[in-house]
Amino acid sequence: MITSTFTFKQLSVDGEFESLNERVERVAEAIDGYLGRTRWRGVDGMSSVTYYWRDMEALDAFRKDATHGLAKSRYKEWYAGFRVEIAEVLHVYGDGYFEGRFPTGSE
Repeated sequence: MITSTFTFKQLSVDGEFESLNERVERVAEAIDGYLGRTRWRGVDGMSSVTYYWRDMEALDAFRKDATHGLAKSRYKEWYAGFRVEIAEVLHVYGDGYFEGRFPTGSE
């Protein structure tokens, strides 16, 4: 399983942002190999969205999508800054509390 984590500091939100953000999420969901996503908000105004992918081919399809490219090109309108982290998940374990709440890569 591959994850792509987008961490950002939001500056503003408007109708254009909301529309484009919804379109990007629909693009991700339509890609064969998309496993899900999680969102986190920090007390310092930072936020993160982690997308879960079956493999790099699925992530590459998302990365190359025109709508996703448009969103990336306009980030300065809505974000103070961002960071993207791509990782391969080698092991997932826990006490069972989060069972079913996160993709496991075995979907």
